Order: sequence, then C-alpha cells, then structure tokens
Amino acid sequence: MRWLGLAASTLLALSGFLAGKPGTHDAAWVTGVCVWFVALLMLAYAWWHLRGEQPRSLLVTAALWSLPLLVAPPMGALDVYAYACQGQLFDAGINLYEHGPSALPCTWLSEVPPLWRDTPTPYGPLWFAISGAVAWLAHGHLLVAVGLFRLVAILGLVLCVAAAHRLTDSNAVLAASPLVLVHVISGVHNDILVAGFVLTGFVFATRDRAGLSGIAFGLAAAVKVTALVALPFAVLLLPALRRRTISVAATVATYALLAAVTGHGLGFLRALGATAGLVQWLSIPSGVGMAAGYVLRVAGRPDAFGTVVAAARTIGFAVLAALLLWLWLRALRRRTDIDAVLTAAGLAMLATAVLGPVFYAWYALAGIAVLAGTELTGRLRTGVHVAVVALPFLTLPDSLGLATKTKVPGAFLDVALVTAIVVRLARKRSRDRADA
Repeated sequence: MRWLGLAASTLLALSGFLAGKPGTHDAAWVTGVCVWFVALLMLAYAWWHLRGEQPRSLLVTAALWSLPLLVAPPMGALDVYAYACQGQLFDAGINLYEHGPSALPCTWLSEVPPLWRDTPTPYGPLWFAISGAVAWLAHGHLLVAVGLFRLVAILGLVLCVAAAHRLTDSNAVLAASPLVLVHVISGVHNDILVAGFVLTGFVFATRDRAGLSGIAFGLAAAVKVTALVALPFAVLLLPALRRRTISVAATVATYALLAAVTGHGLGFLRALGATAGLVQWLSIPSGVGMAAGYVLRVAGRPDAFGTVVAAARTIGFAVLAALLLWLWLRALRRRTDIDAVLTAAGLAMLATAVLGPVFYAWYALAGIAVLAGTELTGRLRTGVHVAVVALPFLTLPDSLGLATKTKVPGAFLDVALVTAIVVRLARKRSRDRADA
C-alpha cells in the first residue's frame, strides 16, 4: 500500500502539470483532471488501509508520499500566489485590510485568481509578517516564494503532529491523509499553521502553562481569527480562574503586540466580509438559502435570491452560536476529561467552518487537527477518516471547485441534510420523553 500511495501522489503531481493552469480546458486539462481523480481514488484506498499503522511508520509514509508534490505546482487552490502578493503589499506598506493584490500591483498578479485580485485580506498580523518575509526573501522569484510557503506549511504540519502526539500517542490521522497531501503539501494553506498553534495551546493548557497556552492562541488568532473559537475550551483545562485569566490576557496581549508591530489592528473585521459575495452550497446555510432562492426563481421572484441567502446565513450564525454554547457547556461538565474537552473544541471549529457563509475543504483542517489530538473512536473516528479522504474530491487541480458546477443539486442536498438532522433530533427528543 505504501508504494501504491507513492504512485498516487506521483500521478497527482502529474495532474498538476497537465491541468494546474486555470482558464484552460484543452485536451491536456481534461487528461489532467481524469488523472487527478484516479490518483485521489488510489491515494484514498492506500491511506485507508495504512491508517492503522504505528505513528512512526505513518510519518515515514507521509514523507515518502509528499516527495512528488514538493516539486509539483500548487494544486486544489492557488491561494499561495495570493499569499505571495499579500507579502509584497505588506513590504510596500499597503494596508491589506483595505486593498487587494492589484493595488501595488503585485509582480505575480497574473497568477492570482481574478476573484482575489481586488479583495482585501482577512488574515491576521502574524501571517502578514510571514508573507512579507517570504516575499522579501523570494526577491521577485515566484518559485522561491512557493517553496518558502511550502516550508512554512510543512513546519505547521510538524507542529501539529508533534502537539497531537503530546496529547495522544496513538493517533497520527493527519500525517499522510489525502486532505493534508492535497491542501497542505500541495495547496500550502495557512490553516495548518493555525492548527499547529491551537494544538500547542491545548498542550500547554493540559500542563497548566497558562501564559504559554495564551501566547499560542494569540499566535493562532494572528494567522486566522477563527482560532479563537477554541480558546474557551482550552481555558477549561486550566485549574483556577486566575490561570484562565492569565491565558486570556496572554492571548490578547500577543495579538495586540503583533498588530502594533505590523501596523495592522482590527481591520480584519471589515475584511472578513470581503468573501460574502461568494455563494456556494458547501456552506450549509448558504446552500439552504440557494435552494430557497431557486424555488422563488421558479415562482417568478428571481430578485429575492440574494435576500433569502442572506437570511439563511443569518439563521446559520444563530444556529452556530447556539451549537458553540451547547458544546462549551458540555465540555464544562466534563472539564477533567481532556479528550472530552478536545473533542468539543474540534467539533466547534468544524461547525464554525461549515456553518459560516463560505466553506472550502481546507477550512476543516484546524478542527480535524484538534480531533486528531484525541483518542478517536466509534462513529467520530469513522467520520473524521471519511472527511480527510472525501474533502479533496471537492476541488480540481486548477483550483476550480466542483461546487461551482453543481449548484442546484448541491443546494438541495443541503436541504436534505438539514431535514435529516432535524428529523433525527426530533425523534431522539421523543424517545427521551418516552423514557422519562
């Protein structure tokens, strides 16, 4: 299976050379896409049969399977080119919360997908500093910039695996999974760095190192502010109110210091809305709103599409808030059980991803990484393993997502999913009442 996985990753790399350039739909692109899906199937099969290996053996496998992808162009998404341009803007003193890559313009602007060329950046000050350093070191050479960002992603993955090993020595689910190979080693997404800092924060919390835990969460939030979703769970692992206060204060101080040093304060609050114009069914609330909008179009009200999508997203935020509170209260009741707290935190981060207005496969990395720090068992273990295998199939090597080509069926799939969840919860509540 190890050699089958190596063959699969080699084919993935080949698909990147054939179909990695967006906007082309020639014979090479079609061939590359076919190779992409065949390779993903092979990789999924190989990983599924090797996932029970000892962590050390699985890490060796991960390194072996990563080799072909290290020399291939970025696949699954082209965000790394936007990262490089953001670094150039940062070095030029341009506020990234107000301007997109076209403001400079960036040296590599032609490589950035048109969607992101004028879009402000919602990332945190630490990521801006990292991007600026990479752009400065690359000195105009795009391949060097991509290589340096890959190095950052690999360091984030190493931090994840090391922290997860500190929390549980029986799980290395992240190591060689298709999700990591496609969206970390190849796609180079900064979500893996968020995951590494968050897991490190939990490690320090379990050892009553409140200040260090807070610093780790501050660093995570300074890459992506959504990392703060996990902080209320981490403080539950600290033994006293004073220690929890220290942790929160350290988080705030770390972020504030980085914001001051980089000159980027809380502007991310404005930039977070920059992607609101994207409407795709991978976000469950957006998908439900799209389905309602399609029905209204048939009924002669096409103008109501945007309104119902916005309303569905608002309801999604309300559901998310209630779910986060429920998960935190559940963790509070079991705060002496590290696995229970980590599980609740991982589920909270996943819920934040899929119930947000926009969802991409790599958004799940942080939540899955936190769950990888637990003793995964039962249906949760199966669900996580299915997710790390299935999520890469949502994207194509040239960064185009299948969601853009399956809008109507995907939207009604979300409606079916929500309906099934509501029915199941209603039946469970009825059974509980009957038992009482």
